Amino acid sequence: MRSYLFDILFSFTFFSMLGWVMETCYRSLRERRFVNPGLLKGPYLILYGAAALILAAAVSIIHEYNIFVKILCYFVITTGFELLSGFNARHFFNIRLWDYSDQRFQLHGHICLKFSIYWILLAFAFEYLLLPAYLGLTSGLSPFLKGIFGVVGVMLMAVDFFVVIREKQPSLNKESKRRSAHGTEKEFMNIAAPLLKNPMVAGLSQYPHHRGKSRLDHVKEVAALSFYWGRRFALDCRAIVRGALLHDLFFYDWLHEGPRLHGFRHHRIALENAKQVTRLSAKEADIIEKHMWPLTLIPPRYPESLVVCLADTFCSVKDYVRNRG
Repeated sequence: MRSYLFDILFSFTFFSMLGWVMETCYRSLRERRFVNPGLLKGPYLILYGAAALILAAAVSIIHEYNIFVKILCYFVITTGFELLSGFNARHFFNIRLWDYSDQRFQLHGHICLKFSIYWILLAFAFEYLLLPAYLGLTSGLSPFLKGIFGVVGVMLMAVDFFVVIREKQPSLNKESKRRSAHGTEKEFMNIAAPLLKNPMVAGLSQYPHHRGKSRLDHVKEVAALSFYWGRRFALDCRAIVRGALLHDLFFYDWLHEGPRLHGFRHHRIALENAKQVTRLSAKEADIIEKHMWPLTLIPPRYPESLVVCLADTFCSVKDYVRNRG
């Protein structure tokens, strides 16, 4: 199970980076200047990584089918992925990652016939050239190396995502921004206040966590950021705030004491402690138990859990990067 997960993370990271190289070369040569494509700042395009995983699964299923079935499948996978990604970027973040409006047979600038044909040809190249070469080159790599590369890559992409999206938020005038912030803070505190008054949760203020922060500071910051994203994507904000406030509910200085392999074990300790504080919903329990994914191996069950997991990673990395030296 662990080896299989490491293979997935490694492949996702590898093809995300390879896709970035391909897209950068294509756009830079076409525009005669360096172009960093995509939403994120780093050298990876998650669209290519995710598409490669789906294509690899499709190849294993339809490799013996005739060419017409393959063309249809590759069209649905590649063009469907492009349409979904373009629509989400436009709808949620108000940006266009590409624009086919000047092409014939296009749909809302997100997809067009010409590039759909290109993607089908690229999918066949992936099946017959790239995938066999990739499997041959990586077959000798140890699962440990694949796991390190994959986990680090996914975490970097997650942090990059939060940084970039925060920078791209549309600006508001001061009055509307003040009202929005006041309403958001009030809603957040209505959910958080009962837990923050609990002696076990309040006691986290006595334990150092990251540089210059107590554990209570950390969980409040993760809860606030997760709440912001939960509201934006219309998720269960109550479960998000409660799960985030309880996700690190353990009572030892993890830098100097506590169980061995703290990173792999403390989520279960926090979950047992949280059950003593309050009755947990299924979502809240999953948020606490999966906040260290992919170290937990089993991925988050709910989107709320994934949001808290990414927010926790972002806040943790930010603490050390901001305070380094």
